[in-house]
Amino acid sequence: MAYWWVCQGHNYKDVIDDGNLWGGLTIDGKEMPDKKLLQDILPGDFVFHYAKGFLRAISMATTSWRDAPRPAHYPTKHDSLNMGWLVTVEPIMKGLEITEKQVAGLLHHGTPGPIDADGGVGNRYISPLDPDEGVLLLKEACLSVGPGVWVAGEPDSGTRDPAATDAQVSTMRRVEQSALRKYHFNGKSELRCALCGELLPVNLLVAAHIKRRAECDERERLSFSSNSMPLCVLGCDALFEHGYLCVDRTGKIVSFARPSHRALSEAIDALVGRTCPAYDNDRAEAFSSHRDRSLAAHRC
Repeated sequence: MAYWWVCQGHNYKDVIDDGNLWGGLTIDGKEMPDKKLLQDILPGDFVFHYAKGFLRAISMATTSWRDAPRPAHYPTKHDSLNMGWLVTVEPIMKGLEITEKQVAGLLHHGTPGPIDADGGVGNRYISPLDPDEGVLLLKEACLSVGPGVWVAGEPDSGTRDPAATDAQVSTMRRVEQSALRKYHFNGKSELRCALCGELLPVNLLVAAHIKRRAECDERERLSFSSNSMPLCVLGCDALFEHGYLCVDRTGKIVSFARPSHRALSEAIDALVGRTCPAYDNDRAEAFSSHRDRSLAAHRC
């Protein structure tokens, strides 16, 4: 996970509403280093949006860059080509008004960051932030992502009122799940389940972590390309989540379970031996972790 600062102008509202960042080469084919940084932004990275004297929004990147034409809300300039690189983002917080002075008090001054030596915001489009600086900006925006904020389904039993029917939900968790779904399903009406292979409407699919989320560190939770896949709610998600199905080192679906329930056995047998289309070198480590946990859970 990385942190990025983006300077925007009058198109800020359209950019944050549409959820994208775009940049490209100059008309004579030269690369602008601050725009080329778009290619370093990865899913799960935080983006801080600055416009007209204020830090105005925070988003999370949901895709890596792709070649794309200039979106309509990016002004046409004579010195810029109309093809470039596009990254999609999911807004976390909008309507912020954190001043330039407040920001300058939190970040170091001078390149490669956004604050120049005189303490003002420079005109670079994209600037990298150190992780400590990113955390400081999140805190300044009162966005709690650290220990002590529990997530629905993962309560802090020492602080929760047991009689309460509502629960505080971590913004970080909500955004992570939204970003994960956008990574797999953005713009698609249907997709194949990564276990049974059936082509289904996306509302019957979940974006599932391969390695159990509770056992992942922050990097693993946000490594969408290497630790997630689409699974259907018709059975595959539950069978995988509870370790009845896993994937071996060759990409074949296997099972270590010996269920006594007939319906469960039939559901498992229908999938064992198939090739998992989501298996690749990037996901091999996550599948290995899930396989080891499944073996331990169903060992006789």
